[in-house]
Amino acid sequence: MTFLKVIACLAVSWPVLGAEAHLPFAKDLSSHGVTQPELDGLDAIMLQAIQQGKIKGCSYLVAHEGEIVYRKAHGAFTTDDQVLLASVSNPLAASVLMAPVDQGKLKLDDPVAKYLPEFKGVRLEGGQLPARPMTVRHLLSHTAGFWGNKGITPEKRDLIRNPKRPLDEAVKGIADYELLYEPGTQFLYSGSGYCVAGRVAEAALGDQSFEKITQDALFRPLGMTRTTYAPTSERPFILVGGSLNSTLDDMAVFGQMHLNDGVYNGKQILSKASVTEQRRLQIPEERWKAYGLGWFRGSPDQSGLANLLFHSGATGPNFRIDRSRQTVTVFLVRSTALNVVNIKDALNQRVEQMFPIPKGR
Repeated sequence: MTFLKVIACLAVSWPVLGAEAHLPFAKDLSSHGVTQPELDGLDAIMLQAIQQGKIKGCSYLVAHEGEIVYRKAHGAFTTDDQVLLASVSNPLAASVLMAPVDQGKLKLDDPVAKYLPEFKGVRLEGGQLPARPMTVRHLLSHTAGFWGNKGITPEKRDLIRNPKRPLDEAVKGIADYELLYEPGTQFLYSGSGYCVAGRVAEAALGDQSFEKITQDALFRPLGMTRTTYAPTSERPFILVGGSLNSTLDDMAVFGQMHLNDGVYNGKQILSKASVTEQRRLQIPEERWKAYGLGWFRGSPDQSGLANLLFHSGATGPNFRIDRSRQTVTVFLVRSTALNVVNIKDALNQRVEQMFPIPKGR
């Protein structure tokens, strides 16, 4: 896709200010079974981390049963900051792909080569052809056979890190390399697979930019006016699974839509079937943090559907949807995942204590 096409797409797809949709604030904390002193404990966790010099600032939001019970920022941060999501982009990007699936314009089990001819004849290391075709499902579950993000050559890293490279050009470069393993047989977290998924969506929908697709399919219908890849003519590259920018409120709306089986503000944004499929095990074996479509999964029910969906990013953000507790939590920060792991774990554990799983759920 040329720079001019990107600019033309942005002209009609950029978020429209003033159309924001936010979750309502809880008017009565007691109806949520929580007290203000309990919520103040969340402040203490973040303030301690700032005072100890671990981070300069952060924000955290907790929604319970569709209402915000906590939304605060501390240090060099505000509750309105737009933050790079890094790998937390994955669940949003995967959900965007489910929109054309709902519309019948794309199928999860379609071969990638149906949309991207450059993947016809792609081979495994050693030169043999795969026993099965790479599919859209494989891309969204990190089981397509691509290399991971660590310990790779500078040439491979450039394909998923060079902001001046258009997405279609990056994907053609990815197609030149052999796969590490048979599609569908192993999980390996890969930024390459999500870039290919984004390009599949572009091809399936008439060569639109993935930014336009995200806005039309998901973000604008949800009122997520401050969620964007923000490509420009100078920096056109979209790292589909890693370069979204968003806010506390936009992420809360997205999470609530998933919690409501695809419905938000009375409107069916994604089908229940698509949201459910994202909760389903997509890798060969069930385990903690087994992957679905765009999400890490936890607490599967008897039918194998995850009740806990979550994702973290390399720059520190953490996002969780807990269906058993009916909570959505969003932690935003500008740091590293390793540096903030204890902070986000302490916040999430405190929320779990405040909202125990009801008996029988």
